[in-house]
Amino acid sequence: MTATLRPMNLGEILDRTSQIYRSRFLMFVGIASLPALAMRCIYIADTFWLHSHSLVHPYRQPGIFIWNFAVGLGFYHISNFLGLLIVPAHIQLASSSILEETSSFASALRFAVTRWRSYLWIALLKLAADLVLPEIALAVLALGIGSAEEIAGLLDSGANWPFMLLFTAPTVIGVYLFLRIGACLSLAMPAAAIEKLTGFAALRRSWTLTRGSRVRIMFTWLAIFITSWIATSIPQIMLWELMYPIASSLHLVRLARQLYLPLAYIMLTIIHAVLGPIFPIASTLFYYDQRMRREGYDIERLMDAAGLQAPLTPPAEAAHSAQEEALP
Repeated sequence: MTATLRPMNLGEILDRTSQIYRSRFLMFVGIASLPALAMRCIYIADTFWLHSHSLVHPYRQPGIFIWNFAVGLGFYHISNFLGLLIVPAHIQLASSSILEETSSFASALRFAVTRWRSYLWIALLKLAADLVLPEIALAVLALGIGSAEEIAGLLDSGANWPFMLLFTAPTVIGVYLFLRIGACLSLAMPAAAIEKLTGFAALRRSWTLTRGSRVRIMFTWLAIFITSWIATSIPQIMLWELMYPIASSLHLVRLARQLYLPLAYIMLTIIHAVLGPIFPIASTLFYYDQRMRREGYDIERLMDAAGLQAPLTPPAEAAHSAQEEALP
């Protein structure tokens, strides 16, 4: 209903996100399960065949940490990319719910598949801007700090603070850049899906629309990220804490270790499928909210519903009408 379109504060956006999600829960989860299942298949392939964590064998502990961090970051990039490809389907479902239009699981998937080339290009651009650029800045900063400390002889001094500075300062700055750039470009996919924009035009549209609400978007994404991290970490720990005592008492520790990964993968797939739609729904609400605040989109919809905006006459037809009126 058009009357429900109005600017909302952050609490109202989060509450509306919950309402929309509950109203079409199975469809949202079904769509989100596709990239979640694809990501689990990649993890399984890595666990049993590729063994990416063992491809490099650093001799020192810092090298092991850096390599494991790089592998984890690579998987995070792949997960984000797969998630972005299915976001247009979430946006179509959320938008149809906001505007109270009919939609279905099949129509949402068709919506995402129809312009898949455009969405693929936007996903690559967003991935580069949201993740790769902050990571490059972080790596350059860490290299600079590390080189300065090496020249000053601080790394061999035996003190801990040079190592803490080497990792803490770039991490804090990198996280800020990640959140800031991510907020600026968070509405690129809604703009591309709803306004049928492509490539850099969608990113520029997002940059313009998010002005004045970037802190709200940053807070929302950060809250969802922390919630997701807790929701995925705690169940894994609980699963092992439940399995290990039982396996130990039955002398089946080896079997428990073999069963742990498959059970953890199934559990994480379900959790990611359940949590995956939350931010796409919220970003769709932010998109409409920003259009209402900056462009009066709610008034435009009300006028359209009331029939107060007559269609513009094409220039050729207008000239033809003028000629007919001039004739005696």
